[in-house]
Amino acid sequence: MASTTPTKRNASRERVDTSVSIAGTRAASRFGQMAWALSEFASGPYFIVINIFVFATYFTSTVVGDGVKGQEYWAYLQGGAGFLIALMSPFLGSLADASGPRKPFVLFFSIIGVPAMCALWFAAPGDIVPAFVALIIAAVAMEFSGVFQQAMLPSVVSARRVGFLSGLGYTLSYVGATLVFALWLLLPQTGWLEGMPENTHERLAGVLCAIWYMIFILPLFIFTPDLPHSGLPLRKAAAKGLRTLGTTLRRLDHYRNIAVYLIARLLYYDGLTAVFTFIGPFAHFTFGWSTEKVGLYGLVIILTAAISASFGGLIDDLIGSKRTIQLSLIAFSLGLAGNLGMSPDTILYVIPVSAGMSAMQVPLVGPLLSMLGFTTLPEQLFVVVGVFGGMFAGPALSSSRTMLARIAPPSMIAEFFGLYTLTGRATAFLAPLTIGAVTHFTQDQRSGLMVIFVFIALGFIGLLAVREKQTEALQHH
Repeated sequence: MASTTPTKRNASRERVDTSVSIAGTRAASRFGQMAWALSEFASGPYFIVINIFVFATYFTSTVVGDGVKGQEYWAYLQGGAGFLIALMSPFLGSLADASGPRKPFVLFFSIIGVPAMCALWFAAPGDIVPAFVALIIAAVAMEFSGVFQQAMLPSVVSARRVGFLSGLGYTLSYVGATLVFALWLLLPQTGWLEGMPENTHERLAGVLCAIWYMIFILPLFIFTPDLPHSGLPLRKAAAKGLRTLGTTLRRLDHYRNIAVYLIARLLYYDGLTAVFTFIGPFAHFTFGWSTEKVGLYGLVIILTAAISASFGGLIDDLIGSKRTIQLSLIAFSLGLAGNLGMSPDTILYVIPVSAGMSAMQVPLVGPLLSMLGFTTLPEQLFVVVGVFGGMFAGPALSSSRTMLARIAPPSMIAEFFGLYTLTGRATAFLAPLTIGAVTHFTQDQRSGLMVIFVFIALGFIGLLAVREKQTEALQHH
């Protein structure tokens, strides 16, 4: 009996009609699907260049001008934006479901987000309040634009190809971020910045991301089909959306499978994002890496995640989203464990490093890593193990989105993507706060980061109770 299961599963997959989307509408053409994926190519640079590599550092170190206060203000900024996003995402999602089309919401928030990114040009040293306001507006607008862009996925592609398209979107997001970051790095070498005001290079980051976004978001509006309008005026759609959201929350018992998944994803997502937040400072203090060297390491990881997200989408379509996430979390945790076990004096926690061993190189890739500035054996092993873990970050994130698209009712997909965003942002403080408390108590960075394994493990356990089966929507009255 067990031996026939794979055959039945494969036969079932063969019968899937790729011309019909998950939402039951006609799936977009391959060109329309590519246009949807390009929208992630458009938004990726904002999240990487502004929020991580460039403008976050410029704001804390130069606009504020004080490291401690800068970090404090940046925390307030992220917390305030996260609160607004968490507060409004479920309602906006249910509003979109009641209204029908998603692209008008993407356009509305893009119109807000692009000027906010451009306004970062005016963030001169000392102009804290204007920069603070522009950053919050950009963060909220870009996050909400993403909610509705992601909510289009089930109406764009069939169940058979949803994993591939989701993975392709993540891949293009990483590629876009890498290209814009590389372009930003090369700007001083072009000579265009000669004679320009001080800090022009950093202040151009927002403008560069805004231009990139405007160019590559356009195909979504032109070529990707949208759901038809429900016929309800905006006010009535908003009222219906509120009623629907309230009913959904009261009937969570019916949507228990989705609720369990969202909680599990909340836990492991907090762990995954904490790694990217803290692994750079860990490398800086452990190996004495400069900011540029940490940034180079980050780019290597992003490129790895970009490639693997696409392959992860193919695997998702073969074995399912749940298994892809679980396998990715296990491999990612092994990579993180290896990273935390490296130092200039030890390899994998217990192997001592002599002067002669330190001068050795990793086979095959050692010379290339040495050219990039990673010259010692522990440094090279740190990068190699980090690349191994990064290979599974993309699939874990991509398949998390695909999983929701597979199990949520098609008629309520935007509402659940709003809750998906809520669970991704509302508790984003949990892992960092716990890491900080453990680090303070133990006075040891490595011990503090071990907390990440707890979050990933709890999320993994939660996934065991989730069924990869689409839930039917209850009728709302």
